[in-house]
Amino acid sequence: MLKSGGVARRLFVGETALSWLLEDDDPSLAYRVGRDLLGTADAGLAGVRAAIGRRGWARGLLDRRGEDGHWGRGAYGPKWTCTHYVLYELAQLGLPSDVAACRESAALLLGYPTGIDGGVNYARTVPYSDVCVNGMLLGVSSRFGLAAGGASVPTVRAVADFLLERRMSDGGWNCAYYQGGVKSSLHTTISVLEGLWAFDDASGGYRRDDIRRAIADGVEFILRHRLYRSERTGETIKDEFFKFPFPVRWKYDVLRCLDLFRERGLPYDGRMSGALDAVVAARDPSGRWRSASQAGATYFVVEPSGEPGRWNTLRALRVLARYRPEEALHR
Repeated sequence: MLKSGGVARRLFVGETALSWLLEDDDPSLAYRVGRDLLGTADAGLAGVRAAIGRRGWARGLLDRRGEDGHWGRGAYGPKWTCTHYVLYELAQLGLPSDVAACRESAALLLGYPTGIDGGVNYARTVPYSDVCVNGMLLGVSSRFGLAAGGASVPTVRAVADFLLERRMSDGGWNCAYYQGGVKSSLHTTISVLEGLWAFDDASGGYRRDDIRRAIADGVEFILRHRLYRSERTGETIKDEFFKFPFPVRWKYDVLRCLDLFRERGLPYDGRMSGALDAVVAARDPSGRWRSASQAGATYFVVEPSGEPGRWNTLRALRVLARYRPEEALHR
């Protein structure tokens, strides 16, 4: 079990929530708690990190990979047990980037045909490529080592090119661009930002100025919406933005957004205030946040929806520690 230092314990969470998080020894969770809440250096977490994929949640997913290199029935079916979403889930669980099985499976996804617009297209019935799917694909391909070298580099770069070309004039992205959509979607924009950030980390500088300009514009698009409001009316766009599914699938929510901004070192912006209020308000009297899930069959349920969830508690606490530290302590 990880040990907590006195400074970290005072800074981040009350005794009850931290002790509860530390009771679970799944290495994916334990590594993040140690790194993000206790401030433990990576050197002190090497053994825990090395165990990710050897046991626990990530191991359970890896064990369900088929001999053909796919999960489920292939690239995108059924949700959430297909190759695309399992790789995305494993990336969220912090599986090491050098796992050969995931690199091989991501390469299978990159091998699918391109649509008439240049993006990877899993579908056989729609000629256009899904922008959100390509954003996630860029992220997992970069995460599992396919953006830095080897035969897959041109394909990964083509996905990045496709996403840059699909930017809308308001700074974000929308999967419905080919259906006449002219305004960006928070759902699509967050997935593309995740992918572009991961690609920029791994690609060795390919189109770096363009990538970073697109990221900055996408962030500003979200901030102009105060993470959940209509830019035109100021009203809440969707109440489901205040539900926090984990693992993240394709839907946008304010905790997913804030956690991404935290991970990427974005400074506090006053336009985050309402979203941070919503995260604080979702905490239960014991100092925990409830689990949630996006509807659909999964291989197994780790945290039942509606019950106190360790991953949501971890994510909420590290967001508050970054942007509103006085609220991270449970009163």
